[in-house]
Amino acid sequence: MTIPNYASSDATDFPPDLPVAELQTLNLGRLQAGDQDEAQRLLEASRHDGAFYLELAAVGSEIFPVLESVYDFSEKIFDLPLEEKCLYDVDKLGNMKCNGYKPVGRNFGGLEGQRDGFETYVIPKNGILNLDNQQDFPRPKLIDQNMNTLRQFTNFVNTTSQTIFDRLSHSLELPESGNLKLCHRSSAPSPDIIRLLKYQPQPAEQRGVPHAAHTDMGTLTFLFTRQPGLQIQSPGDDCWKWVLPKAGHAIVNLGDGLSMLTNGYLQSCVHRVGPLPNRAMPTRYSFAYMVRPENQTVMGAPQTRYIPARESDAPVLTSQEWLEKKYSVLRLDARPTELAWMMTGQKSA
Repeated sequence: MTIPNYASSDATDFPPDLPVAELQTLNLGRLQAGDQDEAQRLLEASRHDGAFYLELAAVGSEIFPVLESVYDFSEKIFDLPLEEKCLYDVDKLGNMKCNGYKPVGRNFGGLEGQRDGFETYVIPKNGILNLDNQQDFPRPKLIDQNMNTLRQFTNFVNTTSQTIFDRLSHSLELPESGNLKLCHRSSAPSPDIIRLLKYQPQPAEQRGVPHAAHTDMGTLTFLFTRQPGLQIQSPGDDCWKWVLPKAGHAIVNLGDGLSMLTNGYLQSCVHRVGPLPNRAMPTRYSFAYMVRPENQTVMGAPQTRYIPARESDAPVLTSQEWLEKKYSVLRLDARPTELAWMMTGQKSA
């Protein structure tokens, strides 16, 4: 089977002295088949690293061409004139920032002036799958021309995430009524998004982190890139380690939502994007599908042999309330100490 360009790596000359994240590689086919050893490895990776590689060979003939098409589409949408992209400003369209364009420099970031160095375009699951009467969401014609690809990608991630949630739920001994897949139904409206990203080039003498350290607000993020730049901090580890692209694999990381839905037993993965030391930051593309619970999901779980009891003073939030709180700090010019944990998922920070 030919591996498409989306998964080829520009990391052949990656500096050998940099720390590399030794993430577990999980096999999607084995998870789908109910392999217990693979399910245990999934639990361990989710508990200790907060991220893993997911090998897609079992569905490669179906999904690799789709991923390649998404990658091509991503480059084309960022090539649209700025004035056209700004017609779909994500902050003006509303709907919890689940649709539209964000230009460079709008979020808190690690470049000079403390702003970010990337632009994004987000596309809502609800619009792609015609849920919650959102099929007419505002969008450029280019999205309509690629809607079949976006729908295939969305269905693939939803099916795959259902497998992951089901295996985790059984490993955590959650009751069937509390199975994580029940609050992530593919046929139900939710704030899931496809997120396309383009990082702007930086000269070697301009050191900075274009995407500041953060955790994702949802439950699972499926990331696809063919360029290095992603760094993670595993739970309890202060060292930034590089996550290299791996042909034929997705990089999957856990978000705050999955930590909250397990009362903190599973921990979200802190990550950022930056340039290699002493090198210019090239133009870098990536795209992700961000899985999030349905809006009215209560962000907590019953106690099990694995999941601890909920702290008595912990606020009871719905998924929508949590997303709104997290979004509220994205556009700040500074990061107040009392709000820093909302971006990194670490209250002790």
